[in-house]
Amino acid sequence: MKSEEEMDKSFLPGEGIIKGDIEETIKSMGYIGRVGMRSTDTEILNVMIDRINVNQEC
Repeated sequence: MKSEEEMDKSFLPGEGIIKGDIEETIKSMGYIGRVGMRSTDTEILNVMIDRINVNQEC
């Protein structure tokens, strides 16, 4: 069973991607998905079409 302190953990506006209201927080998440994951999408596609050697050291 979790202690009261463990259950009371939350983020406040201004902490990381949490903004002052839900709309701004959703915009932050949209930006991460749209811009921040762009290179990840490319790498996933490269693996899917065997364009890269996954056994090669990074």
